[in-house]
Amino acid sequence: MPANKQCIRKTSIAETLVETIHLVTASHINPLGILHGGVGLRWMVTTGSLAAMRVARGPALIVHLDNVFFLNPVRLGYNAVISGWVEYVGRTSMETTVIMEEENPGTGERRLTTAAHMTFVAVDEKIRPRIIPTCLTPSSPFEEELMKRAKERRKRRGPRLSPKDLSTPQPLIPEYKLVSYKLVNPEDTLTLNVMHGGRLLYLMDELAGITAMKYAKGVMVTAAIDATDFVHPIWVGDILEIHTALTFIGKTSVEVTVKTITTNPWTGERYHTTTSYFTLVHLGKEMRPAPVPPFKPEQPWQKELYQQALKRRKLRQETLSYFKQSLDKIKPPLSRKKQ
Repeated sequence: MPANKQCIRKTSIAETLVETIHLVTASHINPLGILHGGVGLRWMVTTGSLAAMRVARGPALIVHLDNVFFLNPVRLGYNAVISGWVEYVGRTSMETTVIMEEENPGTGERRLTTAAHMTFVAVDEKIRPRIIPTCLTPSSPFEEELMKRAKERRKRRGPRLSPKDLSTPQPLIPEYKLVSYKLVNPEDTLTLNVMHGGRLLYLMDELAGITAMKYAKGVMVTAAIDATDFVHPIWVGDILEIHTALTFIGKTSVEVTVKTITTNPWTGERYHTTTSYFTLVHLGKEMRPAPVPPFKPEQPWQKELYQQALKRRKLRQETLSYFKQSLDKIKPPLSRKKQ
């Protein structure tokens, strides 16, 4: 138990499990007829938020998302079954795991689509961190292992981004960048007039896809999202800027850097809210990876950008390898009820 924390309530990891089910309809799919990555992310963050808020006994906001890899699509007419649970509770923050599975509504058969680790912070009405009254007590060796791995994830994370960094990402090719503006409305929130992290990820994914499609001249799908910090809240009434830049070009995939900055229109204050790197794959008519136009960096600044992207790509591949090796451990802490 963290120092200076009193346990008013104790619970097991299994008791924190939340499951949501979404029928994938035409309003949720991309041009290829599969679930839009941004929609899936929004549903996953919502489910993680529900699990965190039940443990926190009040509002909780996402502050970190670990690397996300999309392994399989969810098809039109199938169900997206999303399970989220809390694996570690600190003084004010919680570590959660959220998985998304495709479910055949006729047979009930499921397959894993993706999994994500998220960190949430419990907050009061003024968005100040507050002490969580709940403590987790592992009820089995499996839950002890889940808690151990959650603690290890916390220790591995690097320093958070600065909310004062207002620079914009530089693209490899000047014309392959975008900036989009949005007024944040109440419909974009989940609680406390603060923008829903899942809604923000949806918009980031959408703009990353458009940037990638302009270069590839074809349909692009999100394959991975690098670890993402949410470093400053976005309030209703703020003006949101989403900047994208094409920063890596491979054989069938590209990397798009996405950075968001918010402006308070009454005071003029501007804050960096988040930066992430999206990897998108070009798919042909048969849903197979297809080549993108080749590119070779020539200018010194292009070569520098490329080297930075290659380092991220190597780390991403190492993380994906570890992720695939850990898939057998990423499962809900409760056995499903028999059909």
